Amino acid sequence: MNAPLHAVQLVFLHGLESGPHGSKFQALYDLDPAVHAPDFEGVFDLDARMAIAERDLADRGRLVLVGSSFGGLVAALYADRHPDRVAACVLCAPALIADRWPAVAAIARVPGHTVLLHARGDDVVDIAWSRAFAVRHGLRLVEVDDDHRLSASRPLLVRLASEAMAAARAGAP
Repeated sequence: MNAPLHAVQLVFLHGLESGPHGSKFQALYDLDPAVHAPDFEGVFDLDARMAIAERDLADRGRLVLVGSSFGGLVAALYADRHPDRVAACVLCAPALIADRWPAVAAIARVPGHTVLLHARGDDVVDIAWSRAFAVRHGLRLVEVDDDHRLSASRPLLVRLASEAMAAARAGAP
């Protein structure tokens, strides 16, 4: 069910090798059973994922986006395109690889309440990309001893999402 336009909707954007209802989604569901997750399974093209996000999120009110890996890239791009709709972001091991996706360098805006969560042991997306993005945009980066899946950091992810939801609700019109 779509949220009223004044509501804050928690949205999970999954990565390339996961689905919309995986373990991160389940952890977020425990935080907010109304969490929504677009289905990007089998969609490996960035433009195609963005088109799905545009359609799927169009009438969901103010958003708190939690994006994992490739979903983190989609979240950052969506937030840049819709600064009036995205209240906060939690970007988990985001695929902000400017060498691979030139659109990363064009990102001009991210919500004031945006935090990056990235594992120092990530062997899929180098943490250096998150460090550079955080510096460029003046964002908080939380570095953890974990791997790309952030399995050991799930409680921290939920806490960061909870903080983002609280910040979004406090600033909601």
